[in-house]
Amino acid sequence: MRSTTIEIVAQVFAAVGTVAVAILAIWGEKIRDWIAGPELQFTLHNPQGDLTKWQTSIRTIYYHIKVENKRRWALARRTRILCTGLAKKAADGSFVPEPLVVPVQLTWSFPNFRELVQNIRTEEVCDLGFLDEGSQQFKLALYVYPNNFRGFLSQNEAMRINVVASADNFTSRSPYVLEISWDGKWSSDLNEMRKHLTIKEVL
Repeated sequence: MRSTTIEIVAQVFAAVGTVAVAILAIWGEKIRDWIAGPELQFTLHNPQGDLTKWQTSIRTIYYHIKVENKRRWALARRTRILCTGLAKKAADGSFVPEPLVVPVQLTWSFPNFRELVQNIRTEEVCDLGFLDEGSQQFKLALYVYPNNFRGFLSQNEAMRINVVASADNFTSRSPYVLEISWDGKWSSDLNEMRKHLTIKEVL
């Protein structure tokens, strides 16, 4: 009787082991990514912005987001940074969602020399947006602007945007929310400019 019980237990363990091997063979990479895959986190990179010039010599201030992989042993593969939602501030102080049919991708810094998707081992920087001298609008830095896109910020406006990371082996569990406000003024003095265009994290 005892021998039969041992044989049954052995058969059960063998069956479980066979199923486990099959599962790992089919979904092993996804399971590894879920347990110990990359973990991407956002922070504002140099919140006062960076003063530069276009090839046309027009001065502009660029603002950036740093994307950091907290699990450096796990490469985040083919990563995109997406704006998945935006809302404009109404007269009563509430934020009213604006239509966004599909997520739009923020550009990686120096987009003319970078691929649309990036592998992230440690950290990368993406462009959030920019404000040209003499411009009437702050613009998010996107690869493509849909015809009905309303994510431009004019004088005395404020908006909130939702940002997520999307990689082959990682997706943000919740959006990184930024609130951007602008009073319509522009200055090449970046410390002064922080009084006119503010970007803050919404926790």
